[in-house]
Amino acid sequence: MEGKETEGMLKMTTDKRQQKRSRSDREEERDRLSELPDCVVLHIMEFMDTKYAVQTCVLSKRWKDLWKRLTYLGFNTTLFNNVVKFNKFVSRVLSGRDGSVSLLNLEFTRRGMAEPKLFNRLMKYAVLHNVQQFTVSLNLSFRQSFEFRPYIFSCESLTFLKLSFNSFDTSIVALPGSLNMPALKSLQLEAVSFTARDNDYAEPFSTCNVLNTLILDGCSLHKDAKFLSISNSSLSSLTISGSFEGGAYKIALSTPNLSSLTVTGHNNHTISSACNLSFLEEVTIDTLGYTLFPNTDLLIISWLQVLTNVKILRLYSGTLLTILRDISNPVSVSTQPPCFVQLKSLILANQPSADISFEQLKRAVEYLLQNSPQRRID
Repeated sequence: MEGKETEGMLKMTTDKRQQKRSRSDREEERDRLSELPDCVVLHIMEFMDTKYAVQTCVLSKRWKDLWKRLTYLGFNTTLFNNVVKFNKFVSRVLSGRDGSVSLLNLEFTRRGMAEPKLFNRLMKYAVLHNVQQFTVSLNLSFRQSFEFRPYIFSCESLTFLKLSFNSFDTSIVALPGSLNMPALKSLQLEAVSFTARDNDYAEPFSTCNVLNTLILDGCSLHKDAKFLSISNSSLSSLTISGSFEGGAYKIALSTPNLSSLTVTGHNNHTISSACNLSFLEEVTIDTLGYTLFPNTDLLIISWLQVLTNVKILRLYSGTLLTILRDISNPVSVSTQPPCFVQLKSLILANQPSADISFEQLKRAVEYLLQNSPQRRID
C-alpha cells in the first residue's frame, strides 16, 4: 500500500511539474510575441490582406489600434461572404485609419458588379494620402455606365498604376486627355478609352516625364478621337494587346528611347513612328492579324517596316502564317520586304494552335531576311 501511495504521489508531482512547465512555456511564447516592437508587427501585417490585419487587434490590447498605421491596404471581395459586408469593411477601414500616415500601396479587387461611389471614394482617399502604388481590378461587364471620377490621374506621388476593367464596352471608363502624374514609372491599363483633347488625336502620356513601362490591353479611342499618339521620351518598354472590343485604330509612336515592344492579341492597329527607334533591342509579335477590320492587308509587314532597327525579333507561328498569307496577296508585289539593318537574332516560336510546316517556315524566313545584311536564326 505504501508503495502504491508513493507511486501515486510521484505521478501527481510529475503531472503538476509538467502542467507548470507547459503553462510556463505558453506564457513565455505569449510574452515573446507581445514583446515584438510595433514596427516589426506592422511589417508582418503588411504581407496580409487588410481583413486579416484588422483582425489581429483582438490578440493584444497593445495591437488594438496598430492596423490604423498600415501603409499597405488590400481589399478583395473573395474573402467576404457578401458584397454588403465587403463595402462596410472598406468604408470602416478608410474612416478609422490614421490619416497622418502615408499610404504606400493600395490594392482593390472587386468581383461582381462594382459600385462607383465606393470606388471613387477609394481613389480620392489614395490621392489625399500620397499613394505610391495603386492596383485596381473591377468587373463592369453588365454595366451600361459607370461614374468614373479621375482623381487618380492627378496624383503626384504615384509611381505604379494598374487599372484593369472587365467590360464589353471599353468606352465606359474614359481617361482624361492628359495624365498629370509626374512620378509615374509604370502604367498598366485594361479596357479603358482614350479621349482626344483640342485636336482629333489622343495623347495622354506626354506629361508622364519619367514613365518607363506602358502596357495597354484591349483599350479603345473615345468618341471623336481619330488615332492614339504614344509620345514619351523616357518610355523604354511598350506592350500593345488588342481585343475585338477595343477595335482597330491608328497608333503613332514618338518614343525615341524605346527598347522593347510587344504586340499581342487580336491586334489590327496601324502602327507608325515619328522617329527611327534606334535603341530598339527586342520586338515580340504574337498575333494573327485578323482581317475582321477593313484595310488590314499586309498589316504585320507594315509594322516590321517601322521596326527595322530591332536587334532581336521574336515571331510566333501564327504571325508567320499571317505574313505568308499576306505575301501571297497580289497587293504585296509592290511592297518591299523590311530591311533589318541591325538584326542579330530571329527567334521563331511554334504554337500548337497555329502549326507551321518546315517549307512554310523556310519561305517566311527567306522573305523576312532577304534585305537584311546580318542573318542568324535561333
